[in-house]
Amino acid sequence: MKVLRIQGFSLNRKRRKGSMVILLVVAVGTAAFFTATKFSEDSLVEYRISIQEADGFKANSLAKAGFLGGIGALKKIPEEVLYQSGIAFDPPPIPLGGGVIYYSMIPEDGKINMNGLVKLYDDQPNQRMIEIVTRLYTQFGIKRELIYPVIDWIDTNTQEMGGGAEYYYYSRLKPPRKIKNAPFYSMSELLSVKGYDRKMVYETLKMEDYDKNNSDSFKTDEEKALISDKDFVLSNNITAYLPFGDTYDDRININAAPYHVLMSMSDFMTKAAVMKILKLKLKKNGYIKELKDLENEPEFQAKSAGNLTLYKELAGEGTDVSGGRIKTKGEIYKVIGVGIIKDKVVRRVTGIFDLPNDTMLYYTED
Repeated sequence: MKVLRIQGFSLNRKRRKGSMVILLVVAVGTAAFFTATKFSEDSLVEYRISIQEADGFKANSLAKAGFLGGIGALKKIPEEVLYQSGIAFDPPPIPLGGGVIYYSMIPEDGKINMNGLVKLYDDQPNQRMIEIVTRLYTQFGIKRELIYPVIDWIDTNTQEMGGGAEYYYYSRLKPPRKIKNAPFYSMSELLSVKGYDRKMVYETLKMEDYDKNNSDSFKTDEEKALISDKDFVLSNNITAYLPFGDTYDDRININAAPYHVLMSMSDFMTKAAVMKILKLKLKKNGYIKELKDLENEPEFQAKSAGNLTLYKELAGEGTDVSGGRIKTKGEIYKVIGVGIIKDKVVRRVTGIFDLPNDTMLYYTED
């Protein structure tokens, strides 16, 4: 009997050990299964990430190629031809390398450079530019006082200028912000300035009843082309870049300037004078080569300040204003190259290029 009990005991113990081994195997197998599953999921995620990174690299390469294509076009093609071609500034997309590539070129000196509000050589407010920006803001219903925070942001002193903002204001924000006290490098920096936000800078400022009060029903095609919806976006009228060296030129390129910018050039500027510029551009296939072409037009012979004609005030001829306020030749261009892979991976390269000095004033990739 003792032997049987011992044998039974041994048999039961063996059975228990067998059960434990089975449980252990099952546990190990289950763990291995979940580990393998997790490994597969992680591997799949890593694979997808690698594919996305590869697509992103391809898209970025295409964007750079488009960007360099735009720079090359600026250097090799005469500006007059660029304007007269109709599509040279914004050519259609081109399939390339398994994706799509395209570029656009925007003449930035057809806009008002906000850095011009402060004279860089002596750090003082530029009264002529303040008057120009005031006229622009008035057309959009923006208060003149919003000019002063921009001046305070750019100048190097710490004294607030009439409704502006300096270190004390920005340091109390939550989270606090550091004032730059230096010129803007890009338009996006304006969003950091007191009183400005994305809606004001990048969305339409057209009055709600504008279309109702300015029906196109009885307008000519030229009158319809004079003002478009994009003209009511502030960022299409202003820019921000730091000029190269001592070559700062705040004259506005009339071949690229939108309606509201041209209306801001003088207190004596009229809608009829802006329309004359448009008609002259159309007559000359999209490009006015010489300012002299405007001189004898009746709209520019109207009397201006100091018994000058509007033409002389704008062109600077026979006045104490060196260089005048307008020009016909573009010098500063924003070039944007875009690469797209599989219609969903998009990369963009943007630069502001100084053509006469063959210098990149600003460059970014996103």
